[in-house]
Amino acid sequence: MLKKILLSSAIILGVLIAAGYVFRNELTIALAALFIAPDHDFNIALAPTAPDYSDPINWAALPDKADPSDDRPAGTQDAEFPITVGVFFIHPTSYLSKANWNQPLDDDDANWIVDQRILRHQASVFNGCCEVYAPRYRQATIFSFMDSSGNGSAALDLAYQDVERAFDHFLSELDDNAPFILAGHSQGTSHGGRLLREKISNTPLQDRLVAAYLIGFSIEKDQLGGLAACSQSDQTGCVIGWNATEGDGNGLFPDAGNLVCTNPLTWENDGGYAGHDLNRGGIGYPTYGRPEGEEDVTLMTVELGVADAECRGGLLSIPELRSDAFPSRMQGNSMHMYDYSLFYLNLRINAAERVATFLAEQHPG
Repeated sequence: MLKKILLSSAIILGVLIAAGYVFRNELTIALAALFIAPDHDFNIALAPTAPDYSDPINWAALPDKADPSDDRPAGTQDAEFPITVGVFFIHPTSYLSKANWNQPLDDDDANWIVDQRILRHQASVFNGCCEVYAPRYRQATIFSFMDSSGNGSAALDLAYQDVERAFDHFLSELDDNAPFILAGHSQGTSHGGRLLREKISNTPLQDRLVAAYLIGFSIEKDQLGGLAACSQSDQTGCVIGWNATEGDGNGLFPDAGNLVCTNPLTWENDGGYAGHDLNRGGIGYPTYGRPEGEEDVTLMTVELGVADAECRGGLLSIPELRSDAFPSRMQGNSMHMYDYSLFYLNLRINAAERVATFLAEQHPG
């Protein structure tokens, strides 16, 4: 009798494990809904007040504002150009609350992540070549990307409206016909891709675009508004993007096809294997959240050769990570949090190279 009970229990457990694997995405969403889904439908009347982008308080980074996007590792230098180039940087999701579908602009926890993690470890790669502008916006809460009811889409659309207005203000701050870089990560890249398609592609702005760094989202090659995916380090007017995963992980977007994958060690589109010797230096950190110990969040310690890289099926695989400074993983062994910081100095050098090429071609002399 005991053997029968044990056998039956083992069979049931096996079925549950198998079902859990087959329906793992559905189970993940169901569990997430319990903890991070807002308990009400999206309602524009409940949305936070829209930001006024003529007020500097609604910008996380501005050229004349002291903020962490100004930080840089010791020993790095600025490139000198005769024309000022602006960067419009759209930050990723930092609003993890279930209190609302969109972030109130004064949410301290969300803003801390943007300021202390995102600006310092992502936006700052551009401060050696360009002036950085990064708006605060009513970003959609993290559950919006899992929601299928329409609430998440509405929240993301509201966030995009802010980004679009911030972009218009950014353009008004630049000199006439001044070149610019479009950059983002995760949710920011989602909005950046829409800007590219709806506001930049096939307009005079396209001629001013140095490059678009649309990193960390499921941007497919037919979603670039007709622009090409960059295939070499000094190519301009094109799009750079990747989603880093460790080893053979299938990442955050396992069902996406034809993703843009730029290898940041060679800057080739769908680039093959590139070794650690091409990694000019990464800067790790533990998590997005506030430190639990005595971490100095302002430190930017460069480690040479932390990662190799190879595009595999649209994802940027890291076959061998050689550092303990990048510990966090997301679904599918994704290294999403470190898409920028694994290749920090490569990005910094590349942005300056593309600006130099653009100016030589578009503004000779």
